[in-house]
Amino acid sequence: MAPNNRSHDDLMSLLHMDDDSSFANESITTTTSHSLYGGKPMCYSDRSGSSNSNKNDATNAKKMTAAAVSAAATTAAPGLRKRSGTPPAPSTSETDETTATTTTTASSAACGTALRTMFMGDKSNNQPGYNSEEGLDLAKYPIMKITVPFFLIVAFGTKFLGQNFPYVLAPWAAAHTYKPAHWHYDHDDTHFDNTAWTYGTDYWLTVAMVVLAARCLKATPSGRMFDPSATSSFQLRVRSAVLLILYGISTLAGGYAHHSYHGVDDLNTVGFRVLWTICVGTVTSAGAAMLWIGSELCKQYHANVCGSEIIFRIPTMPTWFCAAWGCYITGLCILGEISYKRPACDIFVAGTTQTFPTAYLVLLVAAHKWTGGRRTENQPTHACDRVRMKYRLVWYAGMLLNVPLLPAYPLMVQYTDWSLAAVNTLLHAWLTMSWGMQGIALRHFCMALGADGKKQAKA
Repeated sequence: MAPNNRSHDDLMSLLHMDDDSSFANESITTTTSHSLYGGKPMCYSDRSGSSNSNKNDATNAKKMTAAAVSAAATTAAPGLRKRSGTPPAPSTSETDETTATTTTTASSAACGTALRTMFMGDKSNNQPGYNSEEGLDLAKYPIMKITVPFFLIVAFGTKFLGQNFPYVLAPWAAAHTYKPAHWHYDHDDTHFDNTAWTYGTDYWLTVAMVVLAARCLKATPSGRMFDPSATSSFQLRVRSAVLLILYGISTLAGGYAHHSYHGVDDLNTVGFRVLWTICVGTVTSAGAAMLWIGSELCKQYHANVCGSEIIFRIPTMPTWFCAAWGCYITGLCILGEISYKRPACDIFVAGTTQTFPTAYLVLLVAAHKWTGGRRTENQPTHACDRVRMKYRLVWYAGMLLNVPLLPAYPLMVQYTDWSLAAVNTLLHAWLTMSWGMQGIALRHFCMALGADGKKQAKA
């Protein structure tokens, strides 16, 4: 029993928490091992409560033990944290990774919000006078994340559509009509009409387009004829005139080519290539002018109206987008990407590149709830009140009438015994009706906008 009593006495002496340095070291070591696994710091105290000094010593020892445990844990394992208390500060690499993740998430959310705002609109503000233009301008959104990818997708998609779509509608007729030339013509497949029916109707179209362009430029209310910049219709009038003049230049160059160049040898000259590039290039550039007109219509007719008057949002195209579009599509023409053995085919494929601009203009007008003068006396008047339904129908017809020409041309060439002069005359008459409707509708839009008498809206 003696050994047992001695062990008991030694244990009791340890429990008295004296100032023995060996106990302090042992206490720290034991406590550290427990704290590393999430346990509370161990503290040996006198359970009998013999004296206040012993309690104070126990409290001080507990504080020293906790401080030592924290220091040891930080030194031994920087990445290990306790379950309680303040966690260790993250390292620089962890902070950079967290910041990059947060930035990427915020950027993705911003792009999603921008797209929803552009196409679905801001439903939070439907008050009269709400400027809906603010949520529509593509120039106000990240150019490299939204506008440039959108441009690339539409541009390359248009090129693919123009070069392949004709063969889908009438495969056999298109394959025997649309034969690529790349500015090199031969005697077997090249067909180019030189009769007066063809170049005469081309010249007629030129005159008609010049007259419509002049009428659009003069489309101002009475008393403002000599003050064209005083009203908000100035930009729309100029852009409308540019579109119609491009049409006129195309038919003028085409008419002169049909009138002056005879035979395959003439078609392989530099002069014909330059002239026909102008003829086809102005058609491809007209797509850029259409986008330019659409941007102005969006700014003027979708701005300062309450959200309830917009069915769905159409984005306003930046000026650089319109210019880049025209340069890219016209560049394809210059390089011979849309050159065929029958030069007339170039015009139809160039017209196919106007698919996106045409859809943009049609949807822009269809997206608006035109009031037709049905506002109450308490509501402010707007140019939308003066746009009449019959002119909107003329607009739709003028934009969509060119669609049947693409499949119609190879069918008329391959499945009828009509001469090229008859085919070209019919197509030119069709274009007179289609482009004429566009000019008439554009003039009406300019007149309705110019009647506001307000200063020009900022671009």
